[in-house]
Amino acid sequence: MNNIGNARWRHNLVNLANIKNYYILFEGRKTMIIEGAFLKIPETLISYEDSHGLYEGNITNLLAMGVVLELNARNIDNPLRKIQMEKRYDISVNSRCDMFLDFTEFWDEQGMRMYGSYNQNWIEAKYFGGLNRNSGNETKSENAGSIIYDIFRLVKNIPDDNLSGKYAMVIFNDNPSKYLAFSRKDGSKREWLEKLFKSGTNCLEFSLQEEPNTIKKLFNSTKDINLKFKTKTTSFEPRKENSGFWGYLIQVLEFKIVE
Repeated sequence: MNNIGNARWRHNLVNLANIKNYYILFEGRKTMIIEGAFLKIPETLISYEDSHGLYEGNITNLLAMGVVLELNARNIDNPLRKIQMEKRYDISVNSRCDMFLDFTEFWDEQGMRMYGSYNQNWIEAKYFGGLNRNSGNETKSENAGSIIYDIFRLVKNIPDDNLSGKYAMVIFNDNPSKYLAFSRKDGSKREWLEKLFKSGTNCLEFSLQEEPNTIKKLFNSTKDINLKFKTKTTSFEPRKENSGFWGYLIQVLEFKIVE
C-alpha cells in the first residue's frame, strides 16, 4: 500500500472511531436518499476545529454534498441537476425554501411512497451554533418559534394536493437545551418541541395562542393558529453530554392547519 493509501486508511479509521461516539437513530426499513445524506453530516462536522465559525449556509451545503454522494452511489447522471437551492415556493411570491430536490427522473415514487419517500422534496434548514457569538440577540423561545415557523411555512406554502416530501433539518453545536426553551415561563412544557426532537414517529399539536409574543411575531398573526402534525424524526446525538453536534431531520408526514 502506498503512502496515499496509508493516509486514506488512517483517515477512515479516525472517522470511524469518531462516528462511534454518536447515536444514530433512524426509523424505517432502509436508509433513503435524504436520510442517508443527513447521516453523513456528522463525519464532516467533527473535522471542524471551530464550530462557532459554521453558519446555516455551511450546513445546507453539507446536506447537498451528502445528496450528491448518495446519487453517485446509485450511478445517477448529473446529480447536481437534482438539487436547487433557495427555490421559491410560488414563482409569484418571494418566499423561498432552503433546498429543493427533484428525483422524478429516476425515483419509483409509487413503490417508495409507502415509506414516505417522494420524487419532489422541500427542505428548510436551521443551524444553532452561535451560543457565544450572538449572545442576547435571540431568546430561547424565539429560537423554538423559528423551528415551528419553518415547518408552518412548509405545510402552508405547498398545496395539499402536491404529494411531496417536507423536511426541516435542525443542527446544534451544543446541547439543544442551551438554545431552546422547552418550558414556558409559567413552567408548562412545550410538548410539541419535545416531540419534534424525539426520534421515530410522533403526533403533536401546536397552538400559537399559548405562546409568548416572541413566537407570535414570527407568524405575523394576531389570530390563533392551531397546527396538528404527524412527524418522523431521524437524528444523530453524541454519546457524551455537551460534546459534539446534535442533528435532527424532521419529516412532516401528515398535517392539519386551523386558523
